[in-house]
Amino acid sequence: MIFDTPQQNSVVERRNRTLLDMVMSMMAHANLPVSFWEDALLTATYVLNRMPNKSVPATPYVLWYGRKASMDHLHPLVSTGYIHNLTHQHEKLGARATKMVLIRYVEHSKGYVMYRGLPNGGMVEVNSHNVNFL
Repeated sequence: MIFDTPQQNSVVERRNRTLLDMVMSMMAHANLPVSFWEDALLTATYVLNRMPNKSVPATPYVLWYGRKASMDHLHPLVSTGYIHNLTHQHEKLGARATKMVLIRYVEHSKGYVMYRGLPNGGMVEVNSHNVNFL
């Protein structure tokens, strides 16, 4: 059965509004450009699935995986962190870490997707679980 009116899908519409509010808040707080809306949405969904709500006794994560989610790895969006650089170029004097910012979480592990802008206007995304946050 397909419903064409939002009034018939009130729970879904409310969840969508909650996600939109979270995305707008995170992006405004982090001063992210609109091009990062998808990363903010994935982060909001990641966090929301680990939070309890009034409608069910368990979190969505517990209902899906059957175990409690760990919350100790959560950090605010665009938190600055350093990723260990395994290929430092100048041996002892070379940079041993790269400064990057958190843009989203890896879905099925306690990892992070980190972002660094390049001088030429490009960007680099790195998936890592070994990040030291400030």
